[in-house]
Amino acid sequence: MIDYETMDDAALAAAWIDNLKQQEKIEHVGAYNRHFRQRSQILQMLRSRSASSPAALSGLLEHSDPAVAKAAAQALKWPDSPPPARMPQLPPEHPVFWMTRNPPPPALSAAEIAHRLSKVLPGQADALLRWLRPAIGLWPQGERPDAPADGSRLGGMPYAPPGWSWPVAEGEPMLFIAQINCADVHGMPGAEALPATGLLSFFADHDTAMGCLLTGQGGAAYYWPDTDNLVPAEPPIEILMRFARAELLFRPMFDLPDPRSSIVSAILPERDQLGLYKCFRREMTAFGLPEELSETGGSKLLGWPDLLQDEDFCLELNESFAVYRLLLQLGGYTNGQDFAGWGPGGYLYYFLTDDDFAGQKWDAAELAMQCT
Repeated sequence: MIDYETMDDAALAAAWIDNLKQQEKIEHVGAYNRHFRQRSQILQMLRSRSASSPAALSGLLEHSDPAVAKAAAQALKWPDSPPPARMPQLPPEHPVFWMTRNPPPPALSAAEIAHRLSKVLPGQADALLRWLRPAIGLWPQGERPDAPADGSRLGGMPYAPPGWSWPVAEGEPMLFIAQINCADVHGMPGAEALPATGLLSFFADHDTAMGCLLTGQGGAAYYWPDTDNLVPAEPPIEILMRFARAELLFRPMFDLPDPRSSIVSAILPERDQLGLYKCFRREMTAFGLPEELSETGGSKLLGWPDLLQDEDFCLELNESFAVYRLLLQLGGYTNGQDFAGWGPGGYLYYFLTDDDFAGQKWDAAELAMQCT
């Protein structure tokens, strides 16, 4: 990290120009944001040394490079950095916090799903039920200081084996997303596809997590069979974002394909049938929840992806979507106090090909993202 405190005004102005010229070449939004923050830091440093306009920047108004002169003029107009905006505080009894205050309710059994679906779509129920899969819903809870290092959770900071190297994309440390202790879900329906023990840890490039898909660099997944010697992981430079930490409980459930999927479109070509199926699947997922909470947030292991667009993941996946299975899906969540989310109302999806699933190649997981 550059120590701007030790620089004189001329050196700071030179660093400001160098930062500006470097940033013009940056396409990655996360890296761009870091450079912009650094340039803002230089400006604030210069302002703190001058009662009026920073003389070092004022001198750049006549710079031979018009881009530098223009940027200096704009910088001199910027107000001092305002305090960070605070999100409005919701009362603890607000429905959005219901999950953090309650254990997961039992989900519909496969038999009950079949019984109810046969009444809603009697002619198509059998064809749809052939695609019924077990899934494991993620149930965020409040942060616990006494939670074990290898405990299942979303956000916070990761633990990793000694000597592990933090994944980097475009010079930016990837953002830590979640870790799942496989022992926490062992024995649940569907969990036989996962290891019985060990830790799965998930990361995302800043731009992918924030929905900047044209510059997104995907993500990374790791599996560590031995969790006894994990240590706090340190990124090579400060990460851009740290997401709210939420410990996890789990909800065994069953899942059907999304109404936007090609599977459902082939079975239900009529709009009225598709409308009935949408309502059924929504009610199936929300079973056991209070009326004011219509969904669980969409975070789950296994099952089917909830599609916000369609099955076109060509910008993010290396192969045709048809060869992939969902490993992990994450929607927005709260730990009872703070919130985290992906892009504008998005989901993160970690997919594995059928072959990699069968071969237990967890580090081959590919990250995709959709948003509203």
